[in-house]
Amino acid sequence: MTSCASPLSQPMADTPQASPRERRLIAEWDLLQSLAHLNPERIGDLAVEDEVFSCTLHKTPALRVGTKDIVTSHRLKIVFPLYYPSVPLELYLKTPVVNPNVHPRTGFLCLWDKHQVSNNVEHALHKTVAMLSRRLENRNSVHVMQPDLQMLSDADYPAPGDPLLGIAHPETAASGTAHAGLLPDEPPARRRRLL
Repeated sequence: MTSCASPLSQPMADTPQASPRERRLIAEWDLLQSLAHLNPERIGDLAVEDEVFSCTLHKTPALRVGTKDIVTSHRLKIVFPLYYPSVPLELYLKTPVVNPNVHPRTGFLCLWDKHQVSNNVEHALHKTVAMLSRRLENRNSVHVMQPDLQMLSDADYPAPGDPLLGIAHPETAASGTAHAGLLPDEPPARRRRLL
């Protein structure tokens, strides 16, 4: 694994022969690095191998599957399928946690109800934090991979972690006034297009 500045060779990023997918992967890597820079205590250990990104998400408590152990750091694997962004990225937890939308053996997170090409690594990480913190669940049966969770009470779960700071309003990261990149009562800013 490497922790290089780009998942693909830098000369390829500058050539006109780079495919739209290659340019998008480079933009996704840059976006992940920016998120890690805005959230240095929460996102770390960035790496890339064969167009698969990985990182560690810290300070996000969740219950380990099959136990009542609280896990606060999660190793994530972010997979970009061959036809990404036409098909959604996939995100896996190395250690599966208790959540109806997390596969108990593979750690696959069912992030997307409806796929949009504009969904990116930032959206995936914000949704992951919300899912691990029990602020986001999809109870639609096609998305539920742990159907027996109704037996757990709220007292069994750890207190939720804070949302990540986002890219939409980077000036708020320094002041710590807003989470998830949004100011109160402000609509989300238009995002620049990732190539």
